Amino acid sequence: MCLLKHYERNNLTSTCVIDVKPCDPNEWRRVDGTCNNLKHPGKGSAQGGFTRVLPPHFHNVYESRKAVSGEDLPMERLVRLQLLGTGVSSHHLMNHNLPGFGAYKFLDIASIHDVENMLLNTSYCCEKEHMKDRGCTPTIISDDDPVFRYSSIRCLNNTRPLTYQDYGCTTDAVPSMVKKATPFFDESQIYNAHTKGDKVIRTFKNGKLTMEEEDGKLFPPNGPTAYCPNNRAPEETRCFENYPNTLLPITLYIIWFVRHHNYICDELAKLNPCWDDDRLFYTARDINNAISNQIYFHEWFEACQGRSNLLKAGIITKDNGFRDLYDETEACEVPLEYFYVLRWFHLMQESTAKMYDKHGNYVGDFPILNGTFRMGFIAKNMESLTKSTFNPCHGIEDTRTVSVDVANNGLPGQQDAFDIPSADINKGRNVGLAPLVDYIYHFTGINITCFEDLEPFIPMKYIEIMKPLYKDVRNVDVMAGLWVSKIMKGGHIPELLAHFLNDAWRRAVRSDRHWYERPNRPHAFTLRQLKQIRKSTVSMLMCTVGDGVSEIPKKGFLKVSKKNPFVPCSKIQKIDFRAWADDACKAKRNNKN
Repeated sequence: MCLLKHYERNNLTSTCVIDVKPCDPNEWRRVDGTCNNLKHPGKGSAQGGFTRVLPPHFHNVYESRKAVSGEDLPMERLVRLQLLGTGVSSHHLMNHNLPGFGAYKFLDIASIHDVENMLLNTSYCCEKEHMKDRGCTPTIISDDDPVFRYSSIRCLNNTRPLTYQDYGCTTDAVPSMVKKATPFFDESQIYNAHTKGDKVIRTFKNGKLTMEEEDGKLFPPNGPTAYCPNNRAPEETRCFENYPNTLLPITLYIIWFVRHHNYICDELAKLNPCWDDDRLFYTARDINNAISNQIYFHEWFEACQGRSNLLKAGIITKDNGFRDLYDETEACEVPLEYFYVLRWFHLMQESTAKMYDKHGNYVGDFPILNGTFRMGFIAKNMESLTKSTFNPCHGIEDTRTVSVDVANNGLPGQQDAFDIPSADINKGRNVGLAPLVDYIYHFTGINITCFEDLEPFIPMKYIEIMKPLYKDVRNVDVMAGLWVSKIMKGGHIPELLAHFLNDAWRRAVRSDRHWYERPNRPHAFTLRQLKQIRKSTVSMLMCTVGDGVSEIPKKGFLKVSKKNPFVPCSKIQKIDFRAWADDACKAKRNNKN
């Protein structure tokens, strides 16, 4: 009680306290993640900490990991320059939707408060007097940097992730990173898992979410506290209240899934006019969430890993029926490493969106990163940006490169320069990730004792670069290793990355009492309903709520080709909502007549 009063006096309850109202075993999934586990109702909440695949590796309690010799690890920018080039490259198979949807699902279990802190509160880490501040971990630029040596830029602003210790929630020695999304794949970014909850996004009429119309298109509403610093006034005014304003690809999917919720409400209301607002809302949310997860774990995972690898790993099954792997003793947490390794897909992030008008005519290029925090531009160009997602994403097959903007101009309008992959190395060290060799041993049982032992995972040409860079194989950062790892047989990502993704899936299905494939969860789908959910694809989503989409690649994560041509939306499978028809509503209609 004394601790609670301390939190209240210092306005820390929203960060430090998990307020769990009494649980009802038969209630719908809660937006804040509480009561998912009935024995431990606070586990899985949006305010809970992260678990880890492996214990943290820090130096001196909470400093970035050192080399085994005690020296500093190589500079992050140097690691990036040595292992990843820059250039223009088109992926032979994937389109922009693959890294875009991955980023959207990243936000489901992560949050952007660390980025907000870096941009709004701690933007001074490159000032000489602040470089060694506890909250600062700037990326240092060497004098011979091939890009910046002719400029005055010698530092890129970076900040240490915020922890519960920073807020005064705990005095534990080992730092615990703040998390503002639930650890479940539950569309936290759509249904507002933060302190305000879903009440501020609902209309409380027909189950719908609040939306506003602009130029004949529907968007999440504007609000006075929304943050869109790159909007160009007075033309660009759209800025979402109670939804993340972030990267262009994530924004597209947020808009689509908010619209999709309301589309589902309309379909359910037509079938079941006797349903009240709550039942329409919760059922639509459940379906929307299931569709998102079906697309992610079946279509997106398959595009990354290949169907045979997913079947072998048990991620998908041939019968597509119910699946109940729930274990109430499993911790309700997706590991910190999972949301970190998704940053590998920065390698596939393209610099340029090729814009087309409603007639399919090319109208020009737009730098994708220029859409960051610029919802006003996105809102006015939805159709062109939607069609741009069908183009190939950045390629990684022959040489490992990143697009020039990703490497040097990652936050246009906010920082003069920013190297996203270098920042990823920086973040991995700041959150205390174990070195590459430890994760290889954890997932494969192979003990790496020298650089040559990495050859089954990494081509020798990259191993030779790593030797003088890292000096000891035990120093190699996990992200650096993933950048140059061999692509898995039958798939399109490194095998070690697939291990991280599949580990997160297993933890999710074992810990989530409301997992959509379970037959025994509250308000579970019937088998007929689950079979309709199985029809879900990203092409179905975009045909339903995308802007100006009348034809689409049948496989929406793959680029257009002879094997994957544009087809009319009429040929894309859609969900038959008659599976949700309520006989009670039919009986009431008959009684009225």
